[in-house]
Amino acid sequence: MLMNISKQNIDSLNAILKIELSRADYQERVDTVLADYRKTADMPGFRKGKVPMGVVKKRYGIPVKVEEINKIISDSLTKYIIDEKLDILGNPLPKEGEQIDWEHQEDFVFEYELGLSPSFELKISKKNKIDYYNIKADDVMIDRYAEDIAKRYGKMSSPDKVQEKDLVYGTFQELDAEGLAVEGGVTNQASVSLDAVKIKKLKNEFIGSEKSAVIILDPKKAFENDTDAAAMLNIGKEAYADLKANFSFTIDNISRMQPAELNTELFDKVYGQGVVKNEKEFRVKIAAEAEQMFVGDADRKFQNDAVDFLLEKTSFDLPEAFLKRWMQTVSEKPVTLDEIEKDFEGYKKSLKWQIIENKIAKENNLSVTKEEAVAETKKLIRAQMAQYGQVSPEEEQLEKYAHQVLTNKEEEKNIYDRIFASKLTVFFKSVFKINEKEISYENFIKLAQS
Repeated sequence: MLMNISKQNIDSLNAILKIELSRADYQERVDTVLADYRKTADMPGFRKGKVPMGVVKKRYGIPVKVEEINKIISDSLTKYIIDEKLDILGNPLPKEGEQIDWEHQEDFVFEYELGLSPSFELKISKKNKIDYYNIKADDVMIDRYAEDIAKRYGKMSSPDKVQEKDLVYGTFQELDAEGLAVEGGVTNQASVSLDAVKIKKLKNEFIGSEKSAVIILDPKKAFENDTDAAAMLNIGKEAYADLKANFSFTIDNISRMQPAELNTELFDKVYGQGVVKNEKEFRVKIAAEAEQMFVGDADRKFQNDAVDFLLEKTSFDLPEAFLKRWMQTVSEKPVTLDEIEKDFEGYKKSLKWQIIENKIAKENNLSVTKEEAVAETKKLIRAQMAQYGQVSPEEEQLEKYAHQVLTNKEEEKNIYDRIFASKLTVFFKSVFKINEKEISYENFIKLAQS
């Protein structure tokens, strides 16, 4: 009997794959491996490479037989599934059968359970309407954006008195219960941003104070963030956790960002000579920039709504019993079927979308090429460098950087997923009827979180 593979359909979602193996299918491979072992075998009482084959077989025969048969089974399963174009879910699961006698048995029958992907039709047309939200920048947002630009191009000043948004430089000194400086206690020069002061009364003490003024504070009550507070005192987290003392803070200097005026000088610096001529044009320009930044958020919301629509409107069954057993088998930690049952609905929804997505990709030739991944990576590198004010490298160097990034499997997956998501959004826009709606960013956030 030569190896035979046959498939028996249990129903449209489940099948049994039977592999029948005879001695002729595996013995030559076993003999080859044992001959190689004999060449390198080093056993007491025999010269290296001169161990009798009978001794080698006695020691290694059964493990080699098991290993080679398992390799044949694995390769045969994979080849059969590919050749027969079987669309399976998970991996084949060995079906429990009779106990195998590896020492004496020569012919073998192995059975595997298969979970089959369902057959279904996608019904997408222009009759299906999906909302698309055009996020508009309101006056409050434009004011904030303009203020940020003015600060970015502003100048630092050193005023005489503290105001609410100032950065105050000074010296911390640990005090004892009597309010006197602790000899050998914690002392450090640092800066304090008034935005980080969480006690309103203490913040008011700072406001209006001049250089050389002394403020008494408890750092644990004064500051929002323990890590930042420990850094201000130049002590470790554990020392800060044990700290029970007030500190004096003597103001040495005051730093204030003086925003640039909204005039042609600023507009030319930001957008180039003569591009923006007055404040009205400036506000129009930054509104357009802000709204362009929101396109990604709007696209994600649109895609999520399209996915929800397809999940709701597309109906098919899954081989649930098989999938639960498969999840139990591949789990890193021992898990019961009852435990799997608790999370199964979430997994089922995720798998259902994966099946729908794969069908969309296959039927509409949606795929990501290596060239597209490299181009997207280069774009991300340029954007990141521009964010830190760095000049983009030459094309050849940029290409090299991009390929280096893509050697990281996690980064590569993220970039491929990013490109595919973009293509999926474009596809959805082409097949659904889009109902455009204008919305403020604040209301969009509320909608997205609801």
